[in-house]
Amino acid sequence: MSLTDVASLLTTRTLHVLPRLAKYLIVLLFLVQIRSWPLTWHYRVWHPVFVLRGKFLLHRLRNAFRSPEVRRQKNLEWLESLSNVGANPFEMQVTYKCWAGPDDCDFNMHLSNSSYPKHLDAARFKYALACGPTFFRAGGWMGLGATHFSFLREIPMFSNYEMRVGIMSWDQKWLYVVTRYVTKPKNKGKKAQIKPAETPSAAPSAESAPNPSLHTGNGINTGTSTPLPSNGSAPNVKALAAQLLERPEPDGAVLNCLAISEIVCKIGRITVPPALVYAVDGFCCAPPPTTTEDGKPAPKAYSRENPPPHWEKVRELRGDVHLSSEATRKATLQRLREFFTKGWREVPEGERWWEQALGSEIEERRLKGLACMQALRRGMEEARTI
Repeated sequence: MSLTDVASLLTTRTLHVLPRLAKYLIVLLFLVQIRSWPLTWHYRVWHPVFVLRGKFLLHRLRNAFRSPEVRRQKNLEWLESLSNVGANPFEMQVTYKCWAGPDDCDFNMHLSNSSYPKHLDAARFKYALACGPTFFRAGGWMGLGATHFSFLREIPMFSNYEMRVGIMSWDQKWLYVVTRYVTKPKNKGKKAQIKPAETPSAAPSAESAPNPSLHTGNGINTGTSTPLPSNGSAPNVKALAAQLLERPEPDGAVLNCLAISEIVCKIGRITVPPALVYAVDGFCCAPPPTTTEDGKPAPKAYSRENPPPHWEKVRELRGDVHLSSEATRKATLQRLREFFTKGWREVPEGERWWEQALGSEIEERRLKGLACMQALRRGMEEARTI
């Protein structure tokens, strides 16, 4: 067989193999990008709703053969169990696990900065549903006003990471939610260390073509990514921001990114105070300390078995009490909805039980975080005038 015949044979076989190889490569490419397929983002965001509705459907099936009165009471008890009765809102944390897939990473082989808000939507919605199920039952929705990111350390490709969502503060309109992107260190028991700055490479030739590169800075910057107002309170605000960034994780995880979201709670176009949303789902401060006969303190935490003082008013609004047969479920939800939209305004400021429920140590912590957020908002407003 001549060299020409061998080349012809190889060319023929290559032409037969290439289409099959190209087909496999295309299939592999689609599988690698599966998390970016159409509607996958919607599924991730709405997945907690699907799970919750599935649990409620199973609950109704288990009580399908009981009397209507028993079924109604069981349903109300199940819905009430979703509320965090007696919990401190600042201790409520929702974890959303994710990983840095190829479709989320850039040419530097780490999570792209644009992928952080992409997955934040799902984590933020999961937190909102866990903290305010009653608010959503009444037809409420939450709108995003702004999100501030501080990128601290990169998340390499194929790394698992967690988004830990919690509350930072709130005022009469805005709810400030903080999300901490963390990764678990590979060597357990060792604290995360900031990599030293790399030595710059040799200067390129004057005739070389442009070679742009984007990276995520390692370590915590000394400045801030958002301008702060130039007034006397700036040093205190910077100290609060530094505490938020440098706060260690309980399990020793590494903080890679910090995001603060400004969220507003609404029913229709009417704004609902965040404190009311939290109080209606059972969040409250700890009970005042009590003493036993021998003089020792015996505090008893609030719970469903030992509800806080404001819980009876909440149950009346929610319809979680024994009602007459003429009362319909729609009527009780309508009463709750009316209180969310206009009823709370008729309550005098000194008698607003939802503010009293979130008083004491919760109010102190709220004011501390609010000072930092107000400075952040003022800085953004001043930046608009530049």
